[in-house]
Amino acid sequence: MAKLNDLFETFLSNINPNEDAVKYAIDAHLSIRECLEKTDDFKEYVEGSFLYGSYKRHTAVGDIKDIDIVLLTNFDIEDDKNSPRKVLRKLKDALARCYDDPEDPQYQRRSIRIDDPLPDNDEVEMTLDIIPAVVITDEDSPLKVPDRDVEEWIWSHPRGHLKRMTELNDDKYSKGRLIPLVKMMKWWWKYQCEIIQPDVERPKPKGFWVECLTMESFDKNQTSWADHFVAVLENISEKYSESENVPELQDPGLEGEVIKTNMTTAEFDIFMEAVIESLEIASLARDASDKLKSSELWKDLFGDEFPLYDNEETEETRNQSCKLAINDFSHVQPPLWPLRLNNKYKVRLDAFIYKGNKKMGGINSNGRVIQSGVNLKFIACTNAKGNYEVHWQVVNTGEHARQEGGLRGKFFKAKLREGELSSNPLVNWEYTQYTGKHWIQCFIVKDGVCVGQSKKFFVNVKNPNF
Repeated sequence: MAKLNDLFETFLSNINPNEDAVKYAIDAHLSIRECLEKTDDFKEYVEGSFLYGSYKRHTAVGDIKDIDIVLLTNFDIEDDKNSPRKVLRKLKDALARCYDDPEDPQYQRRSIRIDDPLPDNDEVEMTLDIIPAVVITDEDSPLKVPDRDVEEWIWSHPRGHLKRMTELNDDKYSKGRLIPLVKMMKWWWKYQCEIIQPDVERPKPKGFWVECLTMESFDKNQTSWADHFVAVLENISEKYSESENVPELQDPGLEGEVIKTNMTTAEFDIFMEAVIESLEIASLARDASDKLKSSELWKDLFGDEFPLYDNEETEETRNQSCKLAINDFSHVQPPLWPLRLNNKYKVRLDAFIYKGNKKMGGINSNGRVIQSGVNLKFIACTNAKGNYEVHWQVVNTGEHARQEGGLRGKFFKAKLREGELSSNPLVNWEYTQYTGKHWIQCFIVKDGVCVGQSKKFFVNVKNPNF
């Protein structure tokens, strides 16, 4: 169980927002807050602002896609001129003056969304939700926020939610395990949606609802990460598997209030089907005596970011892999097809070491150094349906491969261990030979267009004769 906990720790590290995402989030929210507090015809209403949402609560995973900003205002909500729709319109007009594209600000139920908060940086894919809130007593107490659907100012307590999350994640209650578990649940649902409903752009339930559900279903008596995850799924299944309606979850910031959601019953049913199916897989994964098989099952639930069990991987071997730098890959063949990658089609690579016919274990991308003279079996998993082609690309790098004429970089179809064309295009065999850091990728091509590709899977090889 200790090794399994280590795999979960690596998984949690893998799904944390990267440094670039955090920097973009800071740049985006600071610039918009500064603009609103200086914009004529609106600045008189602004009393301050603060961050809210998963970014602020430290429950964000992967690339930070959404940043929530609570804008503290002094609107007189008793005045008909300050109805929810009219205030949101004023905010939208003010935001339009902060950007070159006046069409970018868009109405949401309780906020205005900015889809391109950093227009000068093409790498940023992030939205801002700016929520105008009215201070009733003080900014640390419940606030009034607009609701366009019901045309009312409703109570909300974002700082109360932040405080509640901090309390539940405290060592005295959960030993700091709640926030990591929330991240696991959000990543699990994100990955499941990519598989079961890849065409849905913004599937429900959203992350905030999943976060509140995890808070409600958390069992502080568990110790291992696997037990924690299984316990949450069990509690959700026991409480809601027979529910005919979308559950009303307690608002973490407002006692006696429930979370507002426009999730439909059909959408909730899809979520529950994923919970029940994943609970079965997670239970098998937790109880499996074969550690490699266990990690494969967890990988089915969480995707690439969950590592395979490798009984030979140590800190020393991971450190050795850092020494095998890639110096030149100018020989790599560029893609043969137009690239139209929109996250609809997913491709994941799993890899296993074989000596003869015996499977020696799994390996992870850029993991330990592997000796030359062994076979590697790569299995591509994809959600692509219908007719498609599968192409592979192996890139050998380093001085050893160059001296031996072993540099590779062209596209090819999957092959068997003996070198013949494979009948299964998603399974490809390779043989380790040259010292260096090499990589392999798999590409999905439909109608002459590449619609999906795996991440680069790096393999570190050491040939003792070089």
